[in-house]
Amino acid sequence: MFKYLIIICLSLAGTVTAQDINGNWYGVFTNPQGQKQRLQLQLQRQGNQLKGQLKTDIAADAIALDTAIARDKTLTFVIKNISFKYTGYWNSIRNRYEGYFEQVGNRTPLYFSRDDIKDLPVTRPQDPSEHPAYDVQEVKFVNPVDKVLLSGTFTKPGVKGPYPVIVMISGSGQQNRDNEQFDHRSFAVLTDYLVKHGIATLRFDDRGVGESTGNYDSSGIFNFAEDVKAAVSYLRKRNDADTAAIGLLGYSEGGVVAQIAAAADPKIAFMITMASPGLDGREYYNRKLAQVAKMLGEKDNHIEAYVASYQRYLNVMTLTADPADRQRRAYAELTALYNHFSDSTNTIGRENFIEATYAVDNKAEALSLLQYDPATYLAKIKCPVLAINGSEDVITDANTNLKALESGLVKGGNELVTIRSFSGLNHLFQHCESCTLEEYGTLDETINPAVLEFITRWVQLLY
Repeated sequence: MFKYLIIICLSLAGTVTAQDINGNWYGVFTNPQGQKQRLQLQLQRQGNQLKGQLKTDIAADAIALDTAIARDKTLTFVIKNISFKYTGYWNSIRNRYEGYFEQVGNRTPLYFSRDDIKDLPVTRPQDPSEHPAYDVQEVKFVNPVDKVLLSGTFTKPGVKGPYPVIVMISGSGQQNRDNEQFDHRSFAVLTDYLVKHGIATLRFDDRGVGESTGNYDSSGIFNFAEDVKAAVSYLRKRNDADTAAIGLLGYSEGGVVAQIAAAADPKIAFMITMASPGLDGREYYNRKLAQVAKMLGEKDNHIEAYVASYQRYLNVMTLTADPADRQRRAYAELTALYNHFSDSTNTIGRENFIEATYAVDNKAEALSLLQYDPATYLAKIKCPVLAINGSEDVITDANTNLKALESGLVKGGNELVTIRSFSGLNHLFQHCESCTLEEYGTLDETINPAVLEFITRWVQLLY
């Protein structure tokens, strides 16, 4: 049963497990012009030190690492003569280090896994052209509350404005402006379709990602909402943005962030949520846990017993304010949980389970989502709302979350609510076969065309 829990933990915040670091690791580097090259990282422990070198497609000789550290769940290394620093965090679902490299003040996402990359990644069929027939501008704006500089892309039609504009808000974990997951760039695909139909977009790197500053690990959903408010403020100063037609689009956790931002600003023109929670944090978490377990073949009575026991741990995480007390009580609940549902004599397995689970759920992002109750915010949103989900989504259950979103909005008096479940689509809005998390990256489709058309026509009906 614990494998389901780890999947759920990772989908909330991304985490790591112990990893043998020795040997070859592979990644793909993308420069600012979009050109890609393969990387091979060779690491070897020598006594108490970690030594290594980096090979690339464009250099005949390997470059020695000046320093390399693999401790707990983090990998860092530095190459001084090219001012290169890498920081990555182990993701045990994707079996890779996910992080970013820094060079001359710029940050770019970079992943390393054990999978040898024989060929560079193939462009997905829906990826935009490298020479689009519309205007693409690199922009920066400031969140004055948290003092964060955010970098993004404003994309507008090739005709004279002003235009309706959608601010795109990424899902959980550190995401770049394209909301890139499993080699799919969903926000780039969405933007391409919307702009070709007269709707501008603003998408931006999460704080601490790409060219955006700030500390992601210490930030929660309310911090991210301040970033979105800053994006809206920036757009309201542009002559080519229709200030009466600025809306928000939030994917997964981004839909929660959109709720917070829209509830605080009655001038937000519309809101779109894609596969986003409508349930409170604990209930949403439990539903995910049960749904993934059921997908993997667990019996209903076992799922119900486990979820009921796990609720006590979630209550501790949600309701205990003091950090030391929260850890003590959480460890006690996780110990009891492990001993009841697994081999109580496996002390190493129990310790790993407790530490990994708590490390994920105690992050600012995960805690803020666990403690979030959407009812208060949904009741304040009066603008038109479109909430969509894939019927085969194993992360955000379409039926329960769409109903909760609709109920919360209607109770607040909002009569401009559109709810839609797309048959046969997964959490990424791909047409799926097995509809498991492992299938996402094997599918060429980034977003089902019916979803692109539905979103676009809904916005067009407003303007």
